Amino acid sequence: MKKIALSLALFATGTHFAYAQDDIAEQPKTKRFEHQVGVQMNELIRQVFNFNSAPAAINNPFLVTYSINLAKSGWGLRTGIGYNRSTTGNDDGVTKQDNDNNNIQARLGIEKAFRLASRWSTGVGIDGLYGNDNITTTTVVRASDTTTTKVKSSINTMGAGPMGWLRFNVTDRILIGTEASFYYRFGETKQTVTITRREFNNNVPPFGGSQIITKTSKVDKEIADGSFRMPVVLYLSIRF
Repeated sequence: MKKIALSLALFATGTHFAYAQDDIAEQPKTKRFEHQVGVQMNELIRQVFNFNSAPAAINNPFLVTYSINLAKSGWGLRTGIGYNRSTTGNDDGVTKQDNDNNNIQARLGIEKAFRLASRWSTGVGIDGLYGNDNITTTTVVRASDTTTTKVKSSINTMGAGPMGWLRFNVTDRILIGTEASFYYRFGETKQTVTITRREFNNNVPPFGGSQIITKTSKVDKEIADGSFRMPVVLYLSIRF
């Protein structure tokens, strides 16, 4: 009888610990970080809702953004990047012109996020900036002294400044928001102009002659500007 009672007691104790371990295992883990990836949606809205009017200029080159924040304190890192490559050209039979534009903009900063209400959040921070813009324009004018003009421009900038954002939670994972900033940039612009053309010289016997003449000029100068970016850009963000 004693053996049966002892077995029942051990079984009950083991069952209690098993249920306790299951309860601990089923408790949800607290998220330590929140990640958000955003993309500009102004062009999408413009395509869907076309009101046949000139749209406001979007002065924000950062197409894609990413941020990682501590879920408890709201402190985190943010980054953004934008890249644009365009090639255009025209030819009317006399003048041919080709344009090549290669532009990249990037930022990296720190921010502090705040919860305003159940569906609204905001944040402030400081960004560091980098920009590079390369433009090449080649113009060929066809004539007896065909002239080719090649203009290469390079703009390199760095900078920093404060910013702030506001977001609305459409769902727990989908957000729509906007941002404003005041960035100060400085850097330099370099331009090289190369002109090549054929020049005729009638003094060369017996029938005269021609030669290719190439002239190159360069301009380097420093640039600086501060600009306030209005909160007109809209970002569609995914939180995970």
